[in-house]
Amino acid sequence: MNKLRLVPVLFLIILFNFSQSVFAQTSKATQIDDLIKPFVEKGYFSGVVFATENGKVIYEKAYGFANADYRIPNQPDTRIGIASITKPMTMVVLYRLIEEKKIGLAETVDKYVPGFPNGDKITVEMLASHRSGIPHRVMPREKESMPYTSVEMVENIAEAKLEFEPGTESLYSSAGYSLLARILEIASGKSFSALLEEFVFDPARMRDSLDFEGEKIMERRAQDYLLRPEGYINARLMDYSFLIGAGSVFSTARDVHKFGEALLDGRYGKAVRLRLSKNDAFGFSGRTNGHRAYLEIDKEKRYGYVILSNLASGAFDIISQGVTEVLTGKELTFKSFQLPNTIKLSEKELAEFEGTYKRTSGSPIVIVLKDGVLRSGTITIYPSEKDCFFDLSFFGQVCFTRDDSNTVKTLVWKGINFGFEGKKQ
Repeated sequence: MNKLRLVPVLFLIILFNFSQSVFAQTSKATQIDDLIKPFVEKGYFSGVVFATENGKVIYEKAYGFANADYRIPNQPDTRIGIASITKPMTMVVLYRLIEEKKIGLAETVDKYVPGFPNGDKITVEMLASHRSGIPHRVMPREKESMPYTSVEMVENIAEAKLEFEPGTESLYSSAGYSLLARILEIASGKSFSALLEEFVFDPARMRDSLDFEGEKIMERRAQDYLLRPEGYINARLMDYSFLIGAGSVFSTARDVHKFGEALLDGRYGKAVRLRLSKNDAFGFSGRTNGHRAYLEIDKEKRYGYVILSNLASGAFDIISQGVTEVLTGKELTFKSFQLPNTIKLSEKELAEFEGTYKRTSGSPIVIVLKDGVLRSGTITIYPSEKDCFFDLSFFGQVCFTRDDSNTVKTLVWKGINFGFEGKKQ
């Protein structure tokens, strides 16, 4: 009789544990929903959020518009640019070709591109680790809307002046990765897009990912937008061929997560897994023009998530941080967020802040006055106090300091998860 009584008790225990697990997943999905909803309602977020727990999908939703002109909403399978998450994919290709003995880290650029300036000093390893001295960008922004072959991009990169002697310092360089992509083409005899298919997309079963080709129609592609006080505006047109190997891939949130899992599972090899691993999780981010991307996946697959956005907005950073906190069971840092009020400054007052601000590390920050507002690249900053401004792209505060003669001398820029200082030149 006792044995018979154990059966329903055991069934209830299993049912209870299953219910608790489902409730926990539902609860986290609800928390993610509650986190994102206020930003969507205010028009601060557009994109796709994908999350897993213990290897199972618990959240996959799309928000905002893939095309605001036609009011076409984003879908879970919308393709969005993943920007610099392209770089670890380029790293996968590099290590696969190293395994095939087609290239070596210690080899110099001039072996593959004869006559390249300082090509005898710059190694493949330096390109991969951002120690080549090649600037981050090498062309005026107006030229980034034109299509380029990888050969043409190398010609543009060759004209750029090095920031430092190769190997002596570190400077993040997308142009360096574009040069690396061309070298991988030469070493393998294949196009970079073919290398991505063979070594990155196929092993991870990433069926919705592709390298940018400006003339080809890309189904389910989201347009890029910037956030302004009045709402969405179109980001400037760009042909992402100038970012080959550095920021040229378009993908879906689910596919990007597959990439992270393939790294974890060793489908790309042990060497690249060790090279790209950091602490207890893989984390990669990217930002170009109007799109942003972030992938984070725990090494034990306890959690993972991807956020892709086609709207440059600081809401991306708050949502990203919040999703990590929800999935790891931590209290939310931002339970609410309110944008500061802006004030009106004359063009004469705004002109005081124009200039180039040199950082201790990283590219200089150039502030220009255009159409009555201050801008740094694609980022517009709006006055919130006499010497402080607010940027909608990162929800960051930009404050300037003055010397005894009331001349602007430095800036301090603080975002949700970054901060730096710059001295006016």
